[in-house]
Amino acid sequence: MTLVVRNSLTRKMEEFKPLVDGKVTMYTCGPTVYGTPHIGNYRTFFMADMMRRYFEFKGFEVFQLMNITDIDDKTIRDSAEEGLTLQEFTEKYTDVFFEGIDWLHMKRAHVYPRATDHIQEMIELIKKLEEKGYAYETDDGVYFKIEKFKDYGKIANVDLETLQVGVRAKADTYEKGNVQDFALWKKSTEEEIKRKIFFESPWGKGRPGWHIECSAMSMKYLGETFDIHSGAVDLKFPHHTNEIAQSEGATGKPFVKYWIYGEFLNLKEEKMSKSLGNITTLHELMDKFDADTIRYFFLSTRYGAILEFSEDKLDGAKNSVERLRTTFENVQSHMRSLTQKSPMSEREEELLKEVKKVRKDFEKGMDKNFDTPKGLKAIHELAKALNKYIEGEINHGTLQEAFEMYKLLLDTFGLLVKSSEVSLGADDKTLDELLNLIIDLRNEARNNKDYKTSDKIRDKLAEVHIVLEDSPKGTIWKIKK
Repeated sequence: MTLVVRNSLTRKMEEFKPLVDGKVTMYTCGPTVYGTPHIGNYRTFFMADMMRRYFEFKGFEVFQLMNITDIDDKTIRDSAEEGLTLQEFTEKYTDVFFEGIDWLHMKRAHVYPRATDHIQEMIELIKKLEEKGYAYETDDGVYFKIEKFKDYGKIANVDLETLQVGVRAKADTYEKGNVQDFALWKKSTEEEIKRKIFFESPWGKGRPGWHIECSAMSMKYLGETFDIHSGAVDLKFPHHTNEIAQSEGATGKPFVKYWIYGEFLNLKEEKMSKSLGNITTLHELMDKFDADTIRYFFLSTRYGAILEFSEDKLDGAKNSVERLRTTFENVQSHMRSLTQKSPMSEREEELLKEVKKVRKDFEKGMDKNFDTPKGLKAIHELAKALNKYIEGEINHGTLQEAFEMYKLLLDTFGLLVKSSEVSLGADDKTLDELLNLIIDLRNEARNNKDYKTSDKIRDKLAEVHIVLEDSPKGTIWKIKK
């Protein structure tokens, strides 16, 4: 099947064709580590994780990069307010960021370049822009000459009539109707020098502008042109607009083939952001919901659509995850039973037919610009088929094949990771035989009306998270965490 993505650069749905066949290079704007990320920030990071997992499902070899902005206007300002050195301050919030990434079962990017570790690359890029006439020095820094870059603003549909020639934007962020030359390098203030926040450069003591950081780091690891650049939609201007201008100005080559944006997470129809003071952090949700619930909540809406945050929606996601988890545990338990075997029949053919259909439906949805709700629908259809099948006699091989597909699709969405970790494979015969022996001893005690012993066996197993369930077809066991 052909994967189609919405490319914000062309504003079209396009067939995904990587620069190198079978390989995907992707860069995501990561956190500016000046505070605890909110749940909306993690939605953007999750989008990159979702895409990477699906590319790998499709057989691509993925190299993923996500930067860490550890020097900019905000980190300098807030570190001073907390009375910490810039390094102490940014290390603190970098650790918080990674705690959230790991808790949400996101795959770690292959590289997390930090801005302060790549100053020389930024200086070299600025020097190249100077040589080509795109940059000029002033008394407070080095700026990019927007009027020289003819395609400026193509990704954000900037009206060049608003361009203020020779006017310079000193702040990292500004409105689209206020297009000005932007800072590539900022000369340090006396206060910054006093705090030792500066780097030596051809233009004196200073630090990089925000936009040059991503260009220098992405091109160092991914090359002058790479496949995918993703991020939150509010980065389109000025950040990504300026990234394109300075990167293509320096190299003369297209910077990125596909630009993919995640929409906002809203709270009461308003964008969740620190500046508006309406944020909910991931840590605030950890006591009420597990990682699977948060992931399911993100997956329930397409990445390019606004997602409204509410605990009611999280409760709904929690219930959906629990249904998937119950299916996982029930199927796993039935597979451990050595007595429930049956030959291939029409029931098995129906289940395997459903497995093929579900995979096809899953890919069909995801191939259309990562339609995760359709992917979830396919997984639930397979869960329904599995639940129906285990109500009757079971062919172990058929159930194994269907269960492997169930696990594959769940893993592609990063769901029930913990269930897979604590599960013990159906081929772990030693454990199966041991527990079936214990179950036989318990059943013997029950048949002899020795309920004290049978209850003790059940309770002791429960202490190590093994739960016994009795049914007319016999006793099965599950691992509960």
